[in-house]
Amino acid sequence: MNVPTISIALCTYNGSKYIKTQLESLINQTLKPSEIVICDDNSSDNTLDIIRSIEAPFPILIYENKPALRTVKNFERAVSLCTSDLIMLCDQDDFWVPTKLEVMSKYMMQHPETNVLFSNALLVDENLNSLGKKMWDTVNLDEKVLQHWKNGHSTEILMAGNRVTGCTMCFRKSIVSEIIPFPTQIDSDFIHDGWIAMYASITNSIDFINEDLIWYRQHPAQQVGAKNEEAISPEKVTLKNRFTRPKTVKVEPFLAKSLFYKKIIDYLLENTSYKIEDLTPLTRAFEHYNLRAELPFIPRFKRFLPSIVNYTKGNYHKYCHVGSSQLGILQAMIGDILE
Repeated sequence: MNVPTISIALCTYNGSKYIKTQLESLINQTLKPSEIVICDDNSSDNTLDIIRSIEAPFPILIYENKPALRTVKNFERAVSLCTSDLIMLCDQDDFWVPTKLEVMSKYMMQHPETNVLFSNALLVDENLNSLGKKMWDTVNLDEKVLQHWKNGHSTEILMAGNRVTGCTMCFRKSIVSEIIPFPTQIDSDFIHDGWIAMYASITNSIDFINEDLIWYRQHPAQQVGAKNEEAISPEKVTLKNRFTRPKTVKVEPFLAKSLFYKKIIDYLLENTSYKIEDLTPLTRAFEHYNLRAELPFIPRFKRFLPSIVNYTKGNYHKYCHVGSSQLGILQAMIGDILE
């Protein structure tokens, strides 16, 4: 079996402080890439001078954006310029473990059904000192969730919040024509890595390696960093305020979620080869939140049957917050009936 070629899509913007260390970690990989494609977003510091001063045993191709494209469209351009079998996204301020390319390339060779692969990462401070925490700790990817993922439920897991960070990701060039352009109109928080992961999850062609293959640097100037668990957890609703908050407050998150899934569904149908029958996890989620948003407030008894049916279908269980108790799930259903 031939070893696949690898392109690294690296985006830079005023990254002079860390770019040399990052590039050295790419050059020192045990398996060398075929190319590094760098798209610089109109840096005003000496980032490009540093890049041009570095010698590598493979091409480092530099493209300059004038004017700047911003993060998502910059990565889109970098990916579109890559020519290898596998593409890995790269930030300017991290450090890649020397075996990252070798480990991920080997996995992709052994698993031809996998289109997207991602790893864990060690969180480090700006001087690359360990913070004693992993990337997956911050996005609720524990053993229970990982097993659920392995059982074919990656789409449902990703719908609760993106778990896949771009700089830990590897994907096949064969899917590029489907994932580009990266959609920017769906939601401001739904960026390129979330989109690529969601796209692959629909056919269960996304997998993971639970190894820290990068050191993910945390510093004040970074554009996207690790989020705390609280950042992706919905506000908790108590039994008391279920009966005191206005209708608009209750249904607002349901309307937002149903609209979010509707936009993803529409985009996939219009811009990829997926058919509506391929999108069952998304359409089921849309129907669940749309039903909850449109339950009649008057007369109240008309809420009972739709809520009970929705509960017996398992939708309250499927779309509850990670870690919710059986009592909490039941309270959500009862709240829909009585609030």
